[in-house]
Amino acid sequence: MSNFLAIGGVSASLQALLRDRMELPTGMVRTDLQVAISTPQPEDDTQAAEPTRVNLFLYRATENGALKNQMIPGQGHPSEYGHPPLSLVLHYLLTAYGATDDNGLINETRAHFLLGSAMRVLLDYPVITDELLTVNSPPTQILHDSLRNEFEQIKICLDPLSLEDVSKVWTALTRPYRLSAAYTVSVVQIESRRLKTLAAPVLTRRIHLVVSKRPQITNVYRSVVLPGEVIGDIRAHVLQEMTIEGQNFRAAQSYVKLGNLEPIGVVPVSDSEIRIVVPDDTYPADADHPLPRPIPVEDRLRPGPLSVEVQTLRPTEVVQGGLDRGVVVPDDRRQNSNQGVFLLAPEVSTLNPLNVAAGGLGAAVLTVNGRRLFQSGPKSVVLIGDVSIPVQDPGPGGPQSDTSVQVSLNALALTTPPTPAGIYPVRMMVNGVQSMENVTFQVT
Repeated sequence: MSNFLAIGGVSASLQALLRDRMELPTGMVRTDLQVAISTPQPEDDTQAAEPTRVNLFLYRATENGALKNQMIPGQGHPSEYGHPPLSLVLHYLLTAYGATDDNGLINETRAHFLLGSAMRVLLDYPVITDELLTVNSPPTQILHDSLRNEFEQIKICLDPLSLEDVSKVWTALTRPYRLSAAYTVSVVQIESRRLKTLAAPVLTRRIHLVVSKRPQITNVYRSVVLPGEVIGDIRAHVLQEMTIEGQNFRAAQSYVKLGNLEPIGVVPVSDSEIRIVVPDDTYPADADHPLPRPIPVEDRLRPGPLSVEVQTLRPTEVVQGGLDRGVVVPDDRRQNSNQGVFLLAPEVSTLNPLNVAAGGLGAAVLTVNGRRLFQSGPKSVVLIGDVSIPVQDPGPGGPQSDTSVQVSLNALALTTPPTPAGIYPVRMMVNGVQSMENVTFQVT
């Protein structure tokens, strides 16, 4: 298992490989060669010759994005997830030393020989495997103990950095520039010590056999048509009947789910039509609940777009068993349709007052009564003709409510030109949906 030793293990493996495989120029013996894992050392002007040395400097470690969320194959349980290993790419700078003093001039030829020899070794051995052994006797593994028997192998690649990028490294080190070669080593993985999540095993296997098709909704609209309207209006308010058209509605039990409400049991008119009354504050009685039940205030349908879904419950056969051959048992299968949409609209019933003199609009307050008129959050607006008056909470007469809102008519007096005498339609718009009733207000 890869642990925190992996980064140091890569450096140790590279050091062992270079020590064992590098060829030395004429006049050098292997005992003179040093392979260091360190920051490049400053030059010593007091010595006539530099020590013969190859330096590996780990200057950067980056994450391998392709393996960021991938578990190590072949380790652990196949269904484990969470806390994948940290996959790293290590960036090294290879520098050779060995300059000599020829008649007062610096000669770096020996350093160049060493750099070429080290680069040849890294070219010949781009992958350090478990089978790679030293040539001395007795042979030992070059790969460090922390990296053995891992899924990802240690791969060495020459990194084509620009002269500017290499110079930035030397500038950050405050060292004079030396000829260097950059290499990347990948992929180095460090496993997390945190426990992974393992899904519970399957105790009982079940195969459902269903021959019927799931329900399909093609159209949703309000059943009752107001004067002057055509069939197909998707707006409705609470306690109005909705018609759902589609197919495959008839089953042993059929349900309709409106918004976030619980599914309501229904008896389809036909296999292609269902009619349901939009509930207000109570669920209707159905096959599962012989008596009406209250709907919690926070769950009641609010104005705006709401989803419609048909659910059917059909008897099926299930092949059930663990590791045995299994047996056939009866079961009920719930199938869900696609989702339709209707608009729940606010409802306006009465106004108070019904008329106001034009000269008194500035001080007048209009009360609108109905249902689903106000809720904290969604925007509520009173529309009088072409004038929009936002509902503020609290209003002129106190807190606004679901059944009554109050607005100042000063906006009508401030219109340019002032609102003339006449009869104006009054509508409520809540959460982008307008009311449908024909209620009028008169300016005298």
